[in-house]
Amino acid sequence: MEMVRDNAVSDRQKEHCAVNTMRRMLEKYANKKHVDFEDVFLEFASSRTYAAIFDFETGIWKEGPDYFMDLYEEELAEQSEKESSV
Repeated sequence: MEMVRDNAVSDRQKEHCAVNTMRRMLEKYANKKHVDFEDVFLEFASSRTYAAIFDFETGIWKEGPDYFMDLYEEELAEQSEKESSV
């Protein structure tokens, strides 16, 4: 299987891929946590993970929903640790 070469894909195509994968991840995450999709989306949209996905230099846009969810859950765990140590 050939890897996607970044220069062969336009930013518009990268964005489309990132949005679709993010949506699948958020649906999966909302089901896992038993919360509304809209609530999860609003929280996620202000996360570092969201910013990284749409920073096409990171290449994260090529990953799948499970990878996105792992990144987001790691970010939430870091935030929780910081808040509990204050």
